[in-house]
Amino acid sequence: MQSVNVIPGRIRLRGAKLIVGAAALYLVLRLAGFHKLFENDAEGLGVLLQIIGTLYSVVYAFAIYVIWGQFTSVENEILKESGALKDLLVFSQSLKESTRDPIVRAVKLYARGVAETEWSALSAGEETAKTAKLFLTVIASVTDLKPEDDTERTLYLRLLDIVNQASSHRDERLALSAKRMPKTLLVFVTLTASMILFLLLFYPFHNVALGLVSVAITTMVLLFAHFVLTDLDNPFEGTWNVDSKPFAELITKLR
Repeated sequence: MQSVNVIPGRIRLRGAKLIVGAAALYLVLRLAGFHKLFENDAEGLGVLLQIIGTLYSVVYAFAIYVIWGQFTSVENEILKESGALKDLLVFSQSLKESTRDPIVRAVKLYARGVAETEWSALSAGEETAKTAKLFLTVIASVTDLKPEDDTERTLYLRLLDIVNQASSHRDERLALSAKRMPKTLLVFVTLTASMILFLLLFYPFHNVALGLVSVAITTMVLLFAHFVLTDLDNPFEGTWNVDSKPFAELITKLR
């Protein structure tokens, strides 16, 4: 039951309608006698279904591999960026409170901006100018430091290196976040899946019940496969998405 709840209610409802519709269409075609036109070509239809099914499996597996790789890469860059900002707060603890306050304030404002606004902006493919300005404030809070002795100069260089790492991870995260599956690939996968179902509707099953079950199961599997593919394509919205918790923790857990 828990695995079913992973799929949103509207998707389950639409899927149920399509499954019932496909099964009803098969039954109508069966009662109309369309299957008799292909009784002598059952072997040929089976081979064609196998060829298209194999092609679909290969293309789908490739698409999922690429999309899942991109998804995990975005997650990794989020952890690396938030980790660098955490290091910035930790390593700056030896500074004077008046000197450290601008760094802490800048990091927390940036983390809040990312957690509250950047996720929705990235999911919609919009600009992230607001958080970009906030990140520039983080950089400025470090570059504006005035080290007074060798110890502070060493620490300053370390903080500068950390903020440069955070900047690199942010750039990489935004670059990965903007990537989406090519529309032509999505159309090809969808068309191939539709062709499998189309051929199955005319396959001359000897048993009507077996035909209905086969059509219903195939429709369900293809719909779920399509849902997984499109849901993972956008890491910032949908059922499976990357979490902004690492940035939220910078606001609440670190001082």
